[in-house]
Amino acid sequence: MNRFLQIVCSAVFTTIAIGILSLSGCAHTMLATGWSNDTGISEIFDTTERISHAAGLSTLSMADDLPNDTERRVGQLRIHSDFPLAGQHRLIRELDNMRATISQELDLPVSDEPIHLYLFENPADYQAFVQRHFPRFPGRRACFIETDTTLAIFAPWQERIAEDLRHETTHGYLHAVVPGIPLWLDEGLAEFFEVPQPADGFHRGHADHLTGRLLEGTWQPRIERLEELEDAAAMSQDHYAEAWCWAHWLLRTTPQRRQVIEGYLHDLRRDPVTVPLSARLRELEGPPSVTTQAVRHHLESL
Repeated sequence: MNRFLQIVCSAVFTTIAIGILSLSGCAHTMLATGWSNDTGISEIFDTTERISHAAGLSTLSMADDLPNDTERRVGQLRIHSDFPLAGQHRLIRELDNMRATISQELDLPVSDEPIHLYLFENPADYQAFVQRHFPRFPGRRACFIETDTTLAIFAPWQERIAEDLRHETTHGYLHAVVPGIPLWLDEGLAEFFEVPQPADGFHRGHADHLTGRLLEGTWQPRIERLEELEDAAAMSQDHYAEAWCWAHWLLRTTPQRRQVIEGYLHDLRRDPVTVPLSARLRELEGPPSVTTQAVRHHLESL
């Protein structure tokens, strides 16, 4: 390849990477207990052994690909980066403090299971890593993976890194204690906790988006639709925004609704196969039409 083509290809890749890194949401997968070794990841981050195929991964030596210039241990977090990172960085302190915030907000215990954060200084390096090893993942600014033994986050250090790491670290803290949490609720709570603490869970972008959809007459809240979601790649902006809206409504309106979500999470910890949240809300609120109207009124009041 001549020099001109190299420059053109580099520019095209950079443009694609920037476009992908502007997308909201996260790439998110869970590799379930009981999968065979030829379809799961074996000790993916605890060793430098070569790994087998899962979620579209190619076989590789992770030691050659992961950021490992700097490592910091802060509470439950194990932070690996390919650039110098201050041990007392305010964002790292914030992520560490989120463990207690999430525990208190959802009445969940804390865990000491490590959550690995792999941070790339160059967004293009992150994008190349994801495209090489997670080709089936949707293009997102960050990604979260759960295996039988490991919780891990990958992200580039860019202008929205605080928002992205609050979101992904929420996944880590939740999966450490509620590994069977449904996709929609997992994402709704991550959207709730990704906003800075003074916002108290209020996500202006999602509220404005859903309000606009209501005015258009093209959307109505329906929790059963969210409960059908099984693939993060299928989640649209509507899904992320609505998942946040239900989480905010449950946690910021009445004690009874908060108790419903807390009880649901407690039951999920014991058995992932439990009565869905929609059925519990029917017992508390009445027919789905009543709940839909209550969520609409909540959104319009924000």
